Amino acid sequence: RSGSAYTGSFRLLAETSGVCIFLAVIGSFPALIRYITCSLTDMIQLDIPSSQTRTPEQPSISAYILDHSEVQTQSSVLTNTEYARLGKLFDPDIRLDLERSFAAVRTGLSNHLGQAKADIVLEHDTLGAPSLRNMRELYLSISRTGGWSAFATSHDKAVGIDIEKVRDIDWRQMLPMMCSASERKIFSGIANDDLLPFYRLWTIKEAIMKAAGQGFRMGAPTINLSASLILGETSQGQVSHTDRIFDISCFLHGDIVTCVASECA
Repeated sequence: RSGSAYTGSFRLLAETSGVCIFLAVIGSFPALIRYITCSLTDMIQLDIPSSQTRTPEQPSISAYILDHSEVQTQSSVLTNTEYARLGKLFDPDIRLDLERSFAAVRTGLSNHLGQAKADIVLEHDTLGAPSLRNMRELYLSISRTGGWSAFATSHDKAVGIDIEKVRDIDWRQMLPMMCSASERKIFSGIANDDLLPFYRLWTIKEAIMKAAGQGFRMGAPTINLSASLILGETSQGQVSHTDRIFDISCFLHGDIVTCVASECA
């Protein structure tokens, strides 16, 4: 598939729920990661480049992906809003996956912020953007896909994250709702079974729309991406939209594509 540069990188993550996770990235593509499974969830920190954050020692953006496929939910702490959302789902597998994601994200935020899980109470504004009840000044973005969750935080800039599991879909029928005219020309030369370019485009645009605080109201086709980002020739870059500029970092972990976007100061 296209895009050998589209790997991103991962860091050693210290201790999560009493179990250490060791990450070793070997080679460039695909990334091979060795780790000891955590007792609750596998939590992998994304290595945001220094160009998008302040310094490695004092990052302004932190981002994680979490494998929640085996999370135990019997003792999970859920809010009434989360229980109500689960109650609207009729498919038991979808309902269990979302409940596991709720538990994993709460545990991940608890570990990252050093707060008790019971104190991690999520609220949402009228556009659906999440925030923490006791840390409203913290920028927060959350994303979910089958078996995986992701979150990103920042203390000084708006941030968005999107995670998608690569699945065999008819992506061409989705291009009109996602692509500008110039992007459709790029996709005209991509084979139907080459799925990664579409998932790159999708995650980058959704992360930008989250960072902008507008979601899909922003209009995905109005965001124009370079061929190098779509084809995976680079995993980092900047995207302009009207009078705003967003830093982009892309990551590939197995069949999981993730993008982190933040607005430039």
